Amino acid sequence: MIKLQTVVKATITVLMVIVLWWWLIPEQSNEQIKYYTQEITLGKIESTVNSSGTISPVVTVDVGSELSGLISQLNVDFNDVVTSGQVIARIDDRTVQSKLRQSEADLASARASLVQLQAGLTKALTEEKLAEREVQRTRELRQKKLVSESELDISETTYQLSKVSIETAKAAILVGEARVQQSLSSLEQAKLDIDRTYIRSPVDGVVIDRQVDKGQAVSASLSAPTLFSIAQDLVSMQIETDVDEADIGRIKQNQKVRFTVDAYPEHNFSGTVSQVRKSATVTSNVVTYKVIISLENKDLLLLPGMTANVDIILGQRDNVLRVSNSALRFTPEGQATDSQKGNGRDMSGRAIELGEQLNLTAEQQKQMAEVLTTMQTNIAAARESARGSRGGRPPSGPNDAMKNIRSQTDIALRGFLSPEQMQQYQGLNQQRRKPRSSQEANNDFQRGVVWVLRDGEPQRINVRVGIADLEYSEIKSDDLQEGDAVITRAQRVTN
Repeated sequence: MIKLQTVVKATITVLMVIVLWWWLIPEQSNEQIKYYTQEITLGKIESTVNSSGTISPVVTVDVGSELSGLISQLNVDFNDVVTSGQVIARIDDRTVQSKLRQSEADLASARASLVQLQAGLTKALTEEKLAEREVQRTRELRQKKLVSESELDISETTYQLSKVSIETAKAAILVGEARVQQSLSSLEQAKLDIDRTYIRSPVDGVVIDRQVDKGQAVSASLSAPTLFSIAQDLVSMQIETDVDEADIGRIKQNQKVRFTVDAYPEHNFSGTVSQVRKSATVTSNVVTYKVIISLENKDLLLLPGMTANVDIILGQRDNVLRVSNSALRFTPEGQATDSQKGNGRDMSGRAIELGEQLNLTAEQQKQMAEVLTTMQTNIAAARESARGSRGGRPPSGPNDAMKNIRSQTDIALRGFLSPEQMQQYQGLNQQRRKPRSSQEANNDFQRGVVWVLRDGEPQRINVRVGIADLEYSEIKSDDLQEGDAVITRAQRVTN
């Protein structure tokens, strides 16, 4: 029995040694790197800036009321075509008619009073002439000593009072005339209010909104309420879209625009950039500018308020040599990728350069390298996600991901950079973006690298990269031609 137990213990010990050896000793295998390639093709390249916006009429007029009252007539409804001056509604005018009759009565009374005052002036003039003759006779009698001195004084005083009565009558006439003018003004106001009970269309157009019904009370005590919204023209319309500050420098007037709406997903509409507004909007530390796109809606398919997914075309090439964007991002193991480089330097090199320019400490430089690496990784992921959505077409609002990445990067940098260093960094970053924008505008090419398989090993080929879309980039190279296979990715496999 003891021997059996000893044998069992020895067997268990041997098994444990074998298991430990299996886990601790690395497996000897023959690993190889498998390269995936894609051919260079000739085709069309289109560089675009993607955004989204709202379709609206170029001119929309809100029609209101200056009077309060009940809507007694309603002559138009949604989608009705109206002409300038057409009566589209009516406010109950009974109250205004009453004020009109009162104003007419006040005017008649004021005119009668004016006639009465004019008659009073005529009476005063007559009395003044009588008093003048009386004074003359009294003076003659006084010279003959036939009347007393007091009678002469009374006669002269009566004459002076008659003159004062004339001036008083003239002043009363001026007051009467002013009352007549006031009554005329009140009458004109009443007539104007009568006219204002007719709600007229100020322009030719289409009623796109109606906010009142017949019998509804309208209150215009504080401000004119909006009763109707009239689109002047549904053929000439526009799109208001927001473009990120990183792209706004490439947007120019008269650039062609392609857009779609959810109502007609298979239909491509077109337009042109008509205005780039200089007023900026800041949302969550993201700066955008308003771009106005003009379009023709001849078929009247587009309705106000629709959301448009916009592609602003920056450049277009036909029948050019193009390569997959993944080929430009690929670099074999042991090489710094172009996506990790900044003009030939990797992120650590970029951090060192910024450290010298911003006077960063060693700890700040380390944090800078981590932030830049994270940013580059997020950008690559965002581009890959955009490429795979909607069958290669950009999703609605594709700049949102880039805006969030920039916002997150700025927040991370503000955590360890001083305000002065942050301001200097933003200035340097803006300078680095300018050459890219000018190169695209002037159809210049940037330097790039692709890798091809030669004798089973990847070989570096320098190329010049032109405009790009989400899938392909235009290239020029004396060493490459249509049909050549370039490496897009690599995978380590075990035989």
